[in-house]
Amino acid sequence: MTAPDDWRPNARMDPWCSVDIDVGAEILFGYAVEHNVLGGLSWARSSRVMWFSADYSRAQTMSGRRYSLGQRFELDQFPNEEAKVAFAVLVAPYLDDPHLAPPVEGDLFVAGRWVLACKMARHLKTAAPPRSDPDAVEEFIMFNQNRYSRLLMGE
Repeated sequence: MTAPDDWRPNARMDPWCSVDIDVGAEILFGYAVEHNVLGGLSWARSSRVMWFSADYSRAQTMSGRRYSLGQRFELDQFPNEEAKVAFAVLVAPYLDDPHLAPPVEGDLFVAGRWVLACKMARHLKTAAPPRSDPDAVEEFIMFNQNRYSRLLMGE
């Protein structure tokens, strides 16, 4: 499959990496700077990659998302702790061998809530709670969820 002449991105990932998952498919994992559905400013995984441009600066996925791609990274070089935790939550369950994912300390559900809190904090332009305090993470989410929902809905 090749890109049509009028190809325009509707999402941007920077940084990003490609990952082979258990169904024999390749997906993207990275920081969605922009995303027309998720709102961006968060770590995300794509649906199956249908094609890459020759220079890996663009990709299209099975969902129809058209990604503009920034800096590529390798799975042994996650940019930060949030990326590592997001990978464990979003991608590791789909790997042939989930142990290939980097280890994440503590409860994975709580870790996932922290990743959500980090995304909310970026959208709300506030500081995220510390990863080491699960109660602070839940308090942050509960306190900010209405304001965050209204922001995403454009209110």
